Amino acid sequence: MCPPPSSAPTPPETLAVTSLADQIAYRLRADILDGKLPFGARLQHEELAARFGVSRTPIREALRQLQALNLVELAPNRGATVRTPSRAELVEVYELRAEMEGFACALACERASAEDLDELERTQERLTEAVAAAGRIDDAELDAAVTDANTAFHDLIHRSAGNGRLTESVQGLLHVFPRDLVWRVIAHDETALTTMNVHEHQAIAAALRARTPDTARTVMRDHVRGAGEILLAHLDEQRFWG
Repeated sequence: MCPPPSSAPTPPETLAVTSLADQIAYRLRADILDGKLPFGARLQHEELAARFGVSRTPIREALRQLQALNLVELAPNRGATVRTPSRAELVEVYELRAEMEGFACALACERASAEDLDELERTQERLTEAVAAAGRIDDAELDAAVTDANTAFHDLIHRSAGNGRLTESVQGLLHVFPRDLVWRVIAHDETALTTMNVHEHQAIAAALRARTPDTARTVMRDHVRGAGEILLAHLDEQRFWG
């Protein structure tokens, strides 16, 4: 039997039944994180539509999602290109985030209501359930569940800190590079995934419940620093910086 000609079209990738735009955005984020789509790479609508076997509509929505995450630039007449920060920029972001989120956690110890702490524990239960589903559900669905619960956990602490300027500053840093890409780096390491998203979060929640600002500040700062170290090590390994 003769092998198929090399010019044969590549079959489109299979997508799950969840939102097509979410699925496509997740796949493209993974390619950027793994260095398969380097800085400046052009993202052509036609090529992406053929790759995923969809119309241009979910492609446009996926690219808008990536633009909101500061991973893609959309410009008139130029289309979409990959935008990634320098290594030095990312180091600075995590250094600042660690200190600022630690400070927010210390403030929340003094200002969070009992209802806030109850909500934080319920949010952490959602994250624990999402982590437990790893390997049993589609990667994009898992990504959405982990991202949603993790974001809610951190955002609740920022809100409980009661300092709007601090919250705005942290959110500004998060727009440089999405924090929730870290979970994907350790997604296939069950121990690391559980340690970062369950054990460390439980330690943060316990410090808040105990109203111990110094402990809360330290565990949150170490949590964010650890996430940054994991992400940078992965990106170095992938030669992400060129």
